[in-house]
Amino acid sequence: MSAKKDNIFLNIFARIWAFWGLISFTLTFLIIVIPSLATKLIPNPKGMYWFIKVSKFWMASWLYMIGCPMKVVGKQHFKKGSTYIITYNHNALLDVPLSAPFVPGANQTIAKDSFAKVPIFGWFYARGSVLVNRKSIA
Repeated sequence: MSAKKDNIFLNIFARIWAFWGLISFTLTFLIIVIPSLATKLIPNPKGMYWFIKVSKFWMASWLYMIGCPMKVVGKQHFKKGSTYIITYNHNALLDVPLSAPFVPGANQTIAKDSFAKVPIFGWFYARGSVLVNRKSIA
């Protein structure tokens, strides 16, 4: 009987935690979208530099808010001025926020183009990504 009560408690707690994650994501995104839009006024490459700075700050802050501690291991292997391709296994939708803020230097993700159609978030998503049409054979 005790295991069942524990399971109910964990289920309720998980739902509250997920709700907090969604609300905090939405609110922090709505706050950060204004400085992100301002980076569009700055000519590239400086505009993209500042967009990436703002994005990394937002993602790292949000992870902290939801209680997701990060431990970065191996950062010393990245050499300044070098180019890298980093792949993720996509076990969760958190791959980008868990990784992008902690990869040294500027970085963009290769991303599915359909997400760019989401209102407001789509612009932010497209600005920080190289969009790929997965249905295209070219």
